[in-house]
Amino acid sequence: MGNVIKLNGNVYSIRGKLGTGGFSEVYLVEGRLCPNAHLASDGTAYDEGNDTAYALKVMQCDDDEQLRRALMEVQLHRRLKHPNVLRLIESEIRMKMTRHHTAVQNALSKTKEVLLLFPVYPMGSLQHLLDKARHMPLFDESSCLHIFLGIARGVREIHALGLAHRDIKPGNVLLSDTYTPVVMDLGSSAPLYVPINSPRDAALVVEEAAQFSSAPYRAPELWDDSFRGTVCGKCDVWSLGCTLYALAYGPLGPFESRSHGVQRLAILNGTVTFPSSATSSGVSVAYVALVQRMLQVNVDDRPTLDTVIAIAEKLLETRADDVGVTGKGFQRVQDGETKSHQTAKRLAYRGRDVLNHALAM
Repeated sequence: MGNVIKLNGNVYSIRGKLGTGGFSEVYLVEGRLCPNAHLASDGTAYDEGNDTAYALKVMQCDDDEQLRRALMEVQLHRRLKHPNVLRLIESEIRMKMTRHHTAVQNALSKTKEVLLLFPVYPMGSLQHLLDKARHMPLFDESSCLHIFLGIARGVREIHALGLAHRDIKPGNVLLSDTYTPVVMDLGSSAPLYVPINSPRDAALVVEEAAQFSSAPYRAPELWDDSFRGTVCGKCDVWSLGCTLYALAYGPLGPFESRSHGVQRLAILNGTVTFPSSATSSGVSVAYVALVQRMLQVNVDDRPTLDTVIAIAEKLLETRADDVGVTGKGFQRVQDGETKSHQTAKRLAYRGRDVLNHALAM
């Protein structure tokens, strides 16, 4: 790929690569938006008269299954208009043209490119922020709940379309400058209800999850080939429980830093290790109890997403005096920002080290 790329007739300058993963690459680009492009997820209108930084995801689809998933991701983004879900600005699907191939070779090629243009979030991912804090508590309980509820509400919008996200984790959550969480990477999505009635059914779900769902945040039923029942939206509730844990005790989730075999057993057994004093980071017993409820191995014992949101909202109400969106609960983050991070906030196109591969699949 050269120094520029065209998307729906608009020319964007490539400033660098943000990440690579699966069959996609993400670039930091700069250009002017066409007048009929979508608004950002927060309703912000982009300045059509000036160059603006964007994140451009390019997916190379060599087979029908890759193309199906890419098209599903595009359609999902188009349908989801929620402040807690990453908003697609514009997209294009086209045949991949290779400079060194003849016109005939390009015409016969079955490889297609799917391009998706997104806003850039210079704060980066939630995981990036947790990593910066290392083992020091980054947020107080109210701030944790505020961020968590935004993520959960974004996931609820996905469920409303009859789909589960299947890969909720801090690395798939971007943060705005006001710490509004934005769920991304919808390419892992799967039907909300999947009946498992046979070993073959279970094997297919486990195989798909191994490819698209991050192991430390993957629900037990997505590991267990002996599972019988219905895989449903509660797999996202499990992942959200791991995320709620990471918010308070991060940067790692409850099942990270283990070998694959040990990790699998810990998840299947629901072996969650809290710090010696689970409330040592300033969270309440009720917060810990919510994490524990969400990390129930038995799907039937796990609360629904609506129940989780209701409990978290009630918890946040009881601590409403502690913090607001711009209150003291986020001061730890602001105080801890380095000069380079602040520069990245001002100049998004220079923020590759901040964004990492957050938008890559």
